[in-house]
Amino acid sequence: MERQQQADSELMQVYGKIIAIVLMLLILAILGFKFFASVEKVSANGLKVEHSRLLNVLAMVRSQWLTQGRPPQLRLDWSTSLLSDNDHQGVITMSQEGWPIVVGADIVGCKELWWQLLGSRVEAAQITTEISRERNVCSYIAKNGDRLSYQLTSGRVIFLTKE
Repeated sequence: MERQQQADSELMQVYGKIIAIVLMLLILAILGFKFFASVEKVSANGLKVEHSRLLNVLAMVRSQWLTQGRPPQLRLDWSTSLLSDNDHQGVITMSQEGWPIVVGADIVGCKELWWQLLGSRVEAAQITTEISRERNVCSYIAKNGDRLSYQLTSGRVIFLTKE
């Protein structure tokens, strides 16, 4: 009888450990899902941050354009050798109204404009690029559906959220 009680006791301990492990895995799974959901929220806020940065950079570019006598092309003062390797030595084309414009009216031009103004690649930020040739608008779209549109003729920046 004593052996049976000892076996039952050991079995109960094993069941207790199994239940503890299952509960621990359940808690870790819940925390993992919450963590990954918050990562997506942080990446979604990335376009919101880029919106503020773009507005500030456009104001600086326009100010620089005005102080330099409204040239058709402008060398950005903050361009470094790292930025200027692929973007024509930091020179950006300006419209007659004083807003940065794309050299080619295509997606590559919009991506290069983002690179010149903000110093980061849209691919690294997981942003999709679109262009509307009819309206002269470069659109940058985050994975969550948020959209940042830059109107090339007026310099207007529009930030639309999916929510």
